[in-house]
This record gives sequence, C-alpha cells and structure tokens, in this order.
Amino acid sequence: MDKTIRNMKKIYAIIALLGTMILGACSDFLDEPTDKSGSAYIYHMDQLYGLMGSIDLYLFNNIDSDTGEGSSSGAYLTEALPLSDAVELSPEFYVYGLLSGEPTTYEAYCWQGETLMTSDWMIWTWTPVWERIYRFNTVLEYLDEVVQTTAAVHDQVEGEARFGRAYYHFMLLTQYCLWDEDKPGIGYRDNAKAGEIPGRETVGYTLEHIYEDLRLAEEALTRAGRTTFDQTRNFRPTVPTVQAFRARVALYRGDYELALANATEALKAHHVLVDFKNEPEYELEEWSWISVLDEEGEPVDEIVISSMFELDDMDVEAVAKYEELYLPNVSWEGLGGTCPISKSFYELWDRENDARWIYFYSSCTPLLMAYANLVELDPETWTEYITHENWQRLKPWNLYSYSRFAGNSLIGMTTAEMYLIKAECEARSGNTGEAAETLRTLRYTRFMDEASAEAGVTGSVQDVLDERLREMGAFWRFFDVKRLNGAEDAGIYVRREILTNPVDLNTRTVLEIAPDDPRWALPFYTFEAEMMGWEQNAGWK
Repeated sequence: MDKTIRNMKKIYAIIALLGTMILGACSDFLDEPTDKSGSAYIYHMDQLYGLMGSIDLYLFNNIDSDTGEGSSSGAYLTEALPLSDAVELSPEFYVYGLLSGEPTTYEAYCWQGETLMTSDWMIWTWTPVWERIYRFNTVLEYLDEVVQTTAAVHDQVEGEARFGRAYYHFMLLTQYCLWDEDKPGIGYRDNAKAGEIPGRETVGYTLEHIYEDLRLAEEALTRAGRTTFDQTRNFRPTVPTVQAFRARVALYRGDYELALANATEALKAHHVLVDFKNEPEYELEEWSWISVLDEEGEPVDEIVISSMFELDDMDVEAVAKYEELYLPNVSWEGLGGTCPISKSFYELWDRENDARWIYFYSSCTPLLMAYANLVELDPETWTEYITHENWQRLKPWNLYSYSRFAGNSLIGMTTAEMYLIKAECEARSGNTGEAAETLRTLRYTRFMDEASAEAGVTGSVQDVLDERLREMGAFWRFFDVKRLNGAEDAGIYVRREILTNPVDLNTRTVLEIAPDDPRWALPFYTFEAEMMGWEQNAGWK
C-alpha cells in the first residue's frame, strides 16, 4: 500500500486527519447532523454516518480546513486521456503551436512510461483512491463495535461503505489491469490494517469481490429504506446508485444482460436528462474573434471563441447540482486535459446541430494554449489574426478540446450513460428498433432541434458506440477501447504520428498500439511497486 496509507497505524490518526472534513462539510452539500464526529476516537455510529456523508469522498479531493468547502476536485483516471485515439497532438501543432512544451503530456501521448511511473503523478488516481478505500474499510471494521443508533442507520452506513469500496477498486482495475479475467488484478483490500499489502490475484478475483460488495451494498441499502434516488444528497449512494454502477461494470465485462437489467432499473428510479441548451447558466458568450488570412493577407475565415462564463464561475458546484448524476464524482482535467481532439473524433460530429459540440467545444482551449505562438495582433485595427503560414501548421481539430465544467470530466454515473448502456445492450441483442428509440430519447436533449436529433439514427451497435463517444467524450475512450477489444475482440488499434525527438519535425515515426499490447494496463509508480513487491506492468519503458 502507498506510503500515506502505511503510516496510518492507528484509527485515531485517520480521524485526526478527517475531523475537519466531517465537521466542516458545507451546508450546500451536507445538511445532516454529524454529532460526536469531532472526537479523537471512533466510538459512536454518528461518527461513521458523518464520515460516509463527507463531501470529499466523491466530489472533492480535499476540504479547506478554514471554510469547510471543497477546494479542488480529483484527477481520477486522467493519466489515460493522452493515450486514446480520441486526442491528437499532431507534430506541427506540437512544435509550432506549443513549442514542444507540455513534455509530460507528450511522453504519455507517445505511450512512454517515464512520466506515468514517477511518484509525482501518484496524486492523480493512485493515492486518493487507496486513501478512500482505507476510509471505507475503517467504517466497515468499526461498524458493529461502536455505540449504535438505529438499524436503518447501521445498514445505510454499511451499504454506502461497501459501494464506495467496490467503486474505487473498479477504478483501479480498469486503469492498472488488462481486461482478461486471468490477468493480474489489483487485489481487493478489505481491511484497515495499515501494514498489510494485498496480493494482486487476478482480474477475475477483483471482479468477484466488486460484485459481492455491490450485492451486499444493495441489500443493506434496501433494509435501510434507501431505495429511491435522492437528488439533494446524491453524494450518499442509494439502491439506484448501486444499480447504475453495476450496469457500468457489467458493460465493461461484456455481460450485456446484466448491464441492461441494471441500467433499466436505474432509469426507472432516475431518468432526468438535462436540456442544457435551454438552461441559463449554459449561455454561450462570444469573447474573441480571430481572422484566418489567405496568402495575400486577406481574411477568408473567422474563428469565434465562446465560453459559458456563468457555468465556469460555479466551478465544481455546477457538477454537484447537475441533475443527470447518480453520483457527483468528477475528474479535474489533469494530465492531458487540454489535448486537442483527434481527426476521427472531430469528423464524428454534426457541428452545425449537435448542442454538445456547440456548447462544450467552443472555447478553443488548445488554440488559447498556443495563442502566443500562432495568433498575431494588428496594432492599427486591434484585429487578431492567424497568418496563412501559421494556418498551414494547424488542422481544424487542433483547435478543440472539451470545456464543460471548466474542463472537468464526469466520473460518476449519469442518466445519459444509462441510456447509452441500455441502447448498446438492445442493439447487441438485435433489438435495433428499441435501441434507436432509446438513442432518440437522449438525442432530443442533445441537439438543437428535433429533426436533427432524429436524423440518421439506426439503432445499430456502431450507431450507439458513435453516440457514446460523442456523449462520454475523449476522457472515456481508453476505457471503451479496452472493453471493446476485450469483450468483443474489436481489433481497435491506436495509430498516431509522433516525434522521437519532440523538437525536431524530421524525426517523425508512426506509433502503433495493438489490441494485445501489454501497455493497456498502465504502469505502477516505481516506488510503490517496489514497496509492495508487485511486478511492474509489462511493456513500459
């Protein structure tokens, strides 16, 4: 286990660390009493109940000790974003636009492990995930030893802790393990013994324990009466939360019958889709206009940059209030978050009518990163422009990356994801008509008009997968390629042109990552692998 966790020898250490989190949870997200939570030792169920209601378990990475407010979000799973085929750092844009900057992102983009194996990057996923697993285990260990209140509270706390433990183990499994059940897993840490290091076991072993925890979580939450979705306290899992997550796990494993059953049940409890184009906080404001010049220096096109300033000002609060979420878990953009999208992803969009494209890719963040190197200013007219020469170094897709929620990506399950899981399972069972209807239900809230939402919808498997990529974005593409190659033998390769010398355009080469490449399991941090005695995942240099 990582250094932070190994040093937590006694239970009062973690309570000292978390006391301010429990006491200071801001009223916007936690309005339940946390009596006795400030004590140095765990002795009362109110403390465990308060700990399970802490807003940093999913939404925030940490809590400000003075204000009691969440001060930042985590960067879960962000390490894999530069690796997917939905992003592209083309050589010209990287050299001329970014001046070969962002070196750590580029190393990951080239599927090199140097950055991914350093301890500095443990803060993205590894450390916060294991810390949360340790907290859930602490709650479960003391569940029957503390002063009790009611059976319902006991069962609710048990269900919430079991769900959280399964949720974060699955996050580790999808990032650090290959897909096949007989491949090395991530173990399953089921106790709060700080010095104990779990064996890796197999993927199948870890999955078995995830499913078992979810079964027990659903049973406990049912006994506690937590069977309906609770929008105001969605940071506290309910039975529909468990069902939505089980649908995600089952889809990853290719168990489409189980995925369909759970997605359907989750949608019965909560099926709200946000028609964001009609929401006032999503209003787009144009704030920059950049002319594109031809060889004679005359404007032939214009790039308009827009932003959702009100939504950005809300920061992570916007995520907490987003009605589609079963669980408000979010990932800060982190490593590679501003990578431009790829050509294939760019060409997947109806850029005139898809509101997701219009609203979420309008801020041109990659272009702004390269602004000082590509954009010039006419001092007489104060007009910004890109010369013909610089424009030749750009591709249209170099300008765009995801920008909703200030670039944060949703990790928690949403109703949109459940509709997509339902549609994919229907399509795979041959019910393309039902799949098409399910897709249309989603698309009516995603397109600017009804006709555009209905256009071209067939309900085929590929139709659903294309819609899933548009909805889930580049962030989830690594996850999807891994599951499709594993469950469906899809044969998806990642191919990209890279530079062996990041500052020299003459060192171009083509990188090809095959479906059976061992690097689909990200590397462990060198220090952690050595301390735990785990063999490093293969293929990384």
